[in-house]
Amino acid sequence: MEGKSQSEAILRHQLEIQTQRINRVLEQHQIPATVSGGSVRSHVTSFDLQTRLVTGLELAGNLKDDLLRALGVSNISLRKESGRWQLHLPQPDVAPVPLLELLASTPNIPFLTIPIGLTGSDDPMDLSLSPIAGFPDAGHILISGERGAGKTSLLRTIGVGFALTNRQADCQLQIMDPAEVGKSARPSSLLPLAYLPHMLTDPSLGIEACENIIHFLAEEMTYRWRERVRLPHIVVLIDHVLTYLESADHEARDDLLRLLQYGNRAGIHLVMATDRIDHPGLESIIRAGVTRHIVGRSGDVVAMRRLVGVAVDNALLLQGSGDFLSVTGEEVRYFQAAYIGDYDLHLKLSRLIEAQSPRLLARSFSDRPRLKLQSQKACTFKVREGDIDIQEDKTNIIPGISR
Repeated sequence: MEGKSQSEAILRHQLEIQTQRINRVLEQHQIPATVSGGSVRSHVTSFDLQTRLVTGLELAGNLKDDLLRALGVSNISLRKESGRWQLHLPQPDVAPVPLLELLASTPNIPFLTIPIGLTGSDDPMDLSLSPIAGFPDAGHILISGERGAGKTSLLRTIGVGFALTNRQADCQLQIMDPAEVGKSARPSSLLPLAYLPHMLTDPSLGIEACENIIHFLAEEMTYRWRERVRLPHIVVLIDHVLTYLESADHEARDDLLRLLQYGNRAGIHLVMATDRIDHPGLESIIRAGVTRHIVGRSGDVVAMRRLVGVAVDNALLLQGSGDFLSVTGEEVRYFQAAYIGDYDLHLKLSRLIEAQSPRLLARSFSDRPRLKLQSQKACTFKVREGDIDIQEDKTNIIPGISR
């Protein structure tokens, strides 16, 4: 029953957000219509619109484009069926490895360790920032692969995973993207993590902001050595790390290399990503302190072997979008990365932010209910005074892992 209630809570939250966004767009276009209910099927969610309009709703200028942007989908259809207007949008693809269900099925994980995916034998692939045998200074990680390999999504999974399994007093996060400046057409999928209570400060976007936070962290490292402080651990997620090396000034580059060499001993851990595996600047990063590689899809296995130090011919066979090889020393293991979508992330953010003091801190993993993998039921829903009333449709079952 716990799995069912959790799955229903996630679905209800998704429908609430979608309903709010649809109503907001309709209001902006001054269209007298609101969502009154709908249905969820295996590949499509339908929203019933309560309106007195008989014709013309589908012709409203820019309405479709605004709905697409608001809902974050690639296609919608708006048409009149059985005397009522309906808005149809595709269901998001079910992630091969949903992060929330992976966390719930992996109890009693060690400190500063999270599961980030499943191996080919369906065992959790753990990511640990603690020292391991043979690598006393382990803790810095480089994620590499061509565009579309899923590197930024994996950074997001890592950030959310540490936030959901550690208290703020034990672990804090920082996001850096030197290539992201201002508002872009497709902002980084890391930006929603800024609402996590574990964030050290706002995301550092652009070279100047990244230089400032790296300089601060280098000074923090020196302070921690002097005062013998290691907590809270700070996990720094750096997308497009080579942009920083190319554009930062000499002192700022030295600060980054010092963090790579000595930061782990002070509880500061860097998780970096790049799609330029043949860049000579990566050699200084790896030599300074990278002890674990995560390799995504790549068409240049020669450059990849030079980068990670071992043969990774299987990188040619990776399909992208979350297929990775984990390389630690001579050990190479395949895994499918876990994924967290926007609606699941929004639900978790809402619960963390709304929690009353002292529960503002992320609860330890053992306090959370375990989820059961099961088929999700098709359903219908009604909107009553802003609340979503879900009713199971026993004639249809959506195959796959419940969301």
